[in-house]
Amino acid sequence: MDKQKRHFFLVPIIMSVVFFGSGQFLSAPVYLICRTAIKDAGTMFLLEYTIFLGIWIVTLLYCRFAEIEIFNSFKSGRRGGRKGNTFKNLAIGLLIGFVLNGLCAFVAFLHNDLVLSFSSFDIVYLVFGLLTVFIQSGAEELVARGYLYGAIESRYGVVIAFIINSLLFAALHGANHGITFIAIIHLIATSVVMSLCVWRYDSLWMAMGIHTAWNYTQSLLLGLPNSGIVSEKALLHLDAASDSLFYSSAFGLEGGITAVILQLALIAVMQKQHFDNGKQSEFIRRIL
Repeated sequence: MDKQKRHFFLVPIIMSVVFFGSGQFLSAPVYLICRTAIKDAGTMFLLEYTIFLGIWIVTLLYCRFAEIEIFNSFKSGRRGGRKGNTFKNLAIGLLIGFVLNGLCAFVAFLHNDLVLSFSSFDIVYLVFGLLTVFIQSGAEELVARGYLYGAIESRYGVVIAFIINSLLFAALHGANHGITFIAIIHLIATSVVMSLCVWRYDSLWMAMGIHTAWNYTQSLLLGLPNSGIVSEKALLHLDAASDSLFYSSAFGLEGGITAVILQLALIAVMQKQHFDNGKQSEFIRRIL
């Protein structure tokens, strides 16, 4: 490996961290102004998501002028982007995210780990909430599976791209309140699923859909902690919770083993589709 390649190996990692940090810094003034004027807890919860808008801005601007091929991969398939960047795949991703999170909650409910009650139904809030959650989740996917994955994969191959973006994604969430070992494993497994969306289905949009629906279902529909943060104005309200193998009262469903199992199952399904006449997929062959 020559010096130029070694240097480039670190640049995408550093730039990804810069995107997250500078993007939130860019949004901070507006966030602070709104925070002083907003008293409603539910609106404040959504405001926490909109601060990620700055990440979109800095990432898109950088890629537009420094990484044009990666920038083009963000576009829809009809506009020369990834062929899988379609509204159909975005919808499929949303459906997958809803189902995965719903199943995790159902298992925890059956195990008597959750006591939920109806809170309120505000259609305007829920619709606006979906948009703000997309800003947050989409920003993370834009950096991790859009920029970082693309920059590493083009020079080091798909396996290294999977490993690097998965480890960075887990590390960036490591400071979240209530993080557990199971939660870290889940974050890594989730990152592999999102990377498979990009590699297997050529669709960054599908990854954005899964991520958005997972967070939205968990926080705004079920009223459960999302990476340790709880919404005060969700459709349902969490009246009581207990820690078990299926649920973490500090970190939510992401701290339960069901989330890990379902992500691993999804990985297996995606990989099974890549077998051709009994032959292993390119990804598995490279690992072995």
